[in-house]
Amino acid sequence: MKNLQHLRVGLVACALAWCAVPALALDGRVVATGFDESLYLTAPKGDGRLFVVEKGGLIRVIKNGKTTTFLNISSRVGTAGERGLLGLAFDPDYATNGRFYIDFTSASTGATTIERYTVSPPTANKADPATRQQIISITQETFDNHKGGWLGFRPGDKKNLYISLGDGGDGYDPHNNAQNGQVLLGKMLRIDVSGTGTGYKIPPDNPFVNSSSVKHEIWALGLRNTFRASFDRKTGAFWLGDVGQDTREEIDFEPAGDHGGHNYGWRLREGKIQTPGGVGGDKPGLTGPVFDYPHLGNQGSLGNCVTGGYVYRGPSIPDANGRYFFGDCVSDRAFSMSFNADGTPIERREETSALLGGSGLSTLASFGEDGKGRLYVVGFNGTVIAMCPSSQGQAKPPVPAAVPGQVQVLADLADPCAAQ
Repeated sequence: MKNLQHLRVGLVACALAWCAVPALALDGRVVATGFDESLYLTAPKGDGRLFVVEKGGLIRVIKNGKTTTFLNISSRVGTAGERGLLGLAFDPDYATNGRFYIDFTSASTGATTIERYTVSPPTANKADPATRQQIISITQETFDNHKGGWLGFRPGDKKNLYISLGDGGDGYDPHNNAQNGQVLLGKMLRIDVSGTGTGYKIPPDNPFVNSSSVKHEIWALGLRNTFRASFDRKTGAFWLGDVGQDTREEIDFEPAGDHGGHNYGWRLREGKIQTPGGVGGDKPGLTGPVFDYPHLGNQGSLGNCVTGGYVYRGPSIPDANGRYFFGDCVSDRAFSMSFNADGTPIERREETSALLGGSGLSTLASFGEDGKGRLYVVGFNGTVIAMCPSSQGQAKPPVPAAVPGQVQVLADLADPCAAQ
């Protein structure tokens, strides 16, 4: 049934001229297999390692063809549903201060918890749990979905950490958290973490810093579950993939230099329409998505669960430079698009076959960047893929069968696209 559904969606896409635009000359090279419910990867800028986040509470580092456990907090992580260890961000000055941040759901309290650790020296492949500092703990709904989890620093800003928080669940945001300025759920936060101790400060230029009706940590409102977002590492523009309810998926955009304060509309709006189910509506000042798409079974559908990605700024694929890559975790499809200064698409291409075909990846959990800006795709089934230039008909290296619980590194991170 699923294969027939994919075929039907593919035929509809061709009818809408998706197939009239050739895909980029890309290849996907499997870098590693065997991770346990992998959700994300990243690396400090300029670093030659990869850090892979597993839902159950481990961060593994890949270096010199091997993996080691960088951090293990599995005993403290709640993993039911969409809970887990969900996010990782390295301080922009990690190479000198060794600081990094994680986002996880606490097993004991259920709260979204942001912690900082310090690695000394920063080149070490193991973090010291004793350096843990709690930055913020946010009370969550008892529902097991919509916990957000992405963390990041905007290029050029070394002080302020952005934190995505889903509306906390259940369907249709029953407590209307995303529109409630006195609740942190359903928001994008921005906090100053430049201090050396626990806690944080409110940046004086946050958009609601003088408001009595909106908490001062809030950078943006009206988000359902921005599981993955990113900053363009060249321009600083902000891209947010916000997962929809039953009807539409959306990508939101904030230009570089924007002062924040946008309300992206959930639960009043789902994508570019009023939310069905009796909760939809409108109000002045809402910011609509730059792109949205309907769910499977509808004309123009790409899937049912958007996975926000990155603008490619890597060193090895000139044709991809400046294009935004994103995907869908239900249909396991990948796309790229060029865009205008306001983020609106110019043209879009499907990249699934070239990037993911034959890789064995299933459930497209996330995209990620390495220290040089190369782009990767992470599968929930434990597969990590590097986006590479086309091998121009050359045979790809065979992908050995994954061994449960055993990570296999299949590429040299100095050049994961090189023939093996």
